[in-house]
Amino acid sequence: MRIVFIHHHLRTGGVTRVISQQIRSLGDEVQVLVVVGEPPSHTPPFPFAVVSQIAYDRDRKTRADPKNIADTIVKKTRSHWKGEADLFHIHNPTLGKNRDLITAIKLLQSSGYRLLLQIHDFAEDGRPQNYCDEQYPDDCHYAVLNKRDYAILMRSGLKPEGLHHIPNPVVPPVSEVRQENKKEIVLYPVRAIRRKNIGEAVLLSLFLRNKEGVGVTLEPTGSLDCRSYNDWKVFVKEKNLKVRFGLGIDSTYEEVLGSTRCMITTSIKEGFGYCFLEPWVCQKMLFGRLLKDICDDFTSNGVDLGHLYERIAIPLSLIDKRGFFSMWKQCYRERLLKYGLEANDSKIDGGLQSLTRDGCIDFGILNENNQRKVVDRLLKNKGVREKILDMNPFLIEFTSFKDTEDTIQRNRSVVEEHYSLENCKERLLDIYKKVLDTRIKHGIDKRVVLEAFNTPDMSHLLLCDSAYGKD
Repeated sequence: MRIVFIHHHLRTGGVTRVISQQIRSLGDEVQVLVVVGEPPSHTPPFPFAVVSQIAYDRDRKTRADPKNIADTIVKKTRSHWKGEADLFHIHNPTLGKNRDLITAIKLLQSSGYRLLLQIHDFAEDGRPQNYCDEQYPDDCHYAVLNKRDYAILMRSGLKPEGLHHIPNPVVPPVSEVRQENKKEIVLYPVRAIRRKNIGEAVLLSLFLRNKEGVGVTLEPTGSLDCRSYNDWKVFVKEKNLKVRFGLGIDSTYEEVLGSTRCMITTSIKEGFGYCFLEPWVCQKMLFGRLLKDICDDFTSNGVDLGHLYERIAIPLSLIDKRGFFSMWKQCYRERLLKYGLEANDSKIDGGLQSLTRDGCIDFGILNENNQRKVVDRLLKNKGVREKILDMNPFLIEFTSFKDTEDTIQRNRSVVEEHYSLENCKERLLDIYKKVLDTRIKHGIDKRVVLEAFNTPDMSHLLLCDSAYGKD
C-alpha cells in the first residue's frame, strides 16, 4: 500500500510529531511519501517531496492555482514511485493556513484519488483569521483526534462509516531519566503561550510545600505571547515567588526531569491532550487542571485523573467586577461577530450569568492583569487565602497524594496499552482499508461546528487579544 502524507511543513510541533509517529508505527507495512510546502530543517527518516504551493499563505508571495497544486502533488508522487499512490492522508487541511489547498483537494478527489482528511485543529475554534466560508470537501473520509470532535462532526452531518477516531500515539519523550537526589521542581513542560495559562501555574506555586517551586520549560515565540510571558517573569521576580522560567533552554529534558518531583498542567485549551498522558510514561505524577471534554477519552480507557480539578473558584469581589464583565462581554461579542454568529445582548448576558452564577469566576477565565490582582491579594491578605482554600479545598493538599507510585504505574500501563505505536498501526491500517473500500456520501455543516466551539464557557480572556493588558 502506498500512502502519501501531506502537510504544510515538517517544523517542530504537534502535527509534525504525529506524522512522524504514525510513519514510525506503520514500519514496513506500507510505503510512504511525505509532501510538504517547504524543505525541512533536518533530514527526516522518511522520503519527502516539496510542493512550495502548499506552504502557509503567510510564507508565500502569491496565490497558487489549485489545479497546479493538485497536478504537482500527483507528479511528485508518480516520480517517486513510478506509479500511483493508493491514498492521500492529508493533515489539518481545513485549518485555513493555505486558502488554495481545499480547492486542490477537491480536484484530487474529482480525479478519483482516495482521501483521508485528518483534522487536528479547527479554524472554527478561536482562529477566525483562518476561517473562510468555502465548504469543506464532501464525500470523503475524515479523521479526528478525540471523541469530542468526533461528536461535533457527527452532528454536523458526517456518517460513522466515513468518520474515524485516530488518537495520537504516546511515546516517552526520553529513553532514560537520571534521577537526582533533590527533586524540588514541580514541572510545567510547555512553551509558555497564553492559552497554557501561566498565571495559574504561578497561583499554584503559592500552595506548594517545603522548598518546591514551579518550573516552566520553554519560552514562546509569538509577539503577544512573549509580552505576556515577560510580564509574568517581571511579576514573579517582584513578588519573589517560587517560579522559574526557561528550564528547558540550557538543560536537556532528561536533566530537567531528573530533578522533577511531579508535573502540572494548567492549560485552558488542548487538541489531543499529551499533557495528560506523557507524565505517566515519564513515571511522574500529574496534578492541575482537568479539561473534561478532552480527558473523557482517557478516563474511559482507564487513566485515573480523578485528583485533577476542573475549576478554581475566585470570588468576584477580588477583582473589578464591572470592568471584568464589560471586558468579557466585549471579547465574546467580538468572537461571535468574527464568525458571523448571532451576538445579541440576551445571549451574551446569559453566557456571563452562567459563568458567574455562584458569585465566583473560574481563575482560568480571567486575563493576566486580573490573575495578577488575585495572586497579589492572596500574598497580602491571609483572610483571602483562607477563603480561596475554603472554596477550593483541593489546594490544601495540592501535590500531596497518597499511593502516588501505584497511580503512576497503573496509569502508565493504561497509556502503554491504549496509546502505543502498535495500537496506532493497527488502527491506521484498518482505517486505510475502509477508505479504500468504502465510498461515502456526506458533508459538513460548518455552522454546526461554529456553534459547538463558540459557547460562553470557551470564551476565556486568555484567548482574546483585545483583553490583554486591560484591567
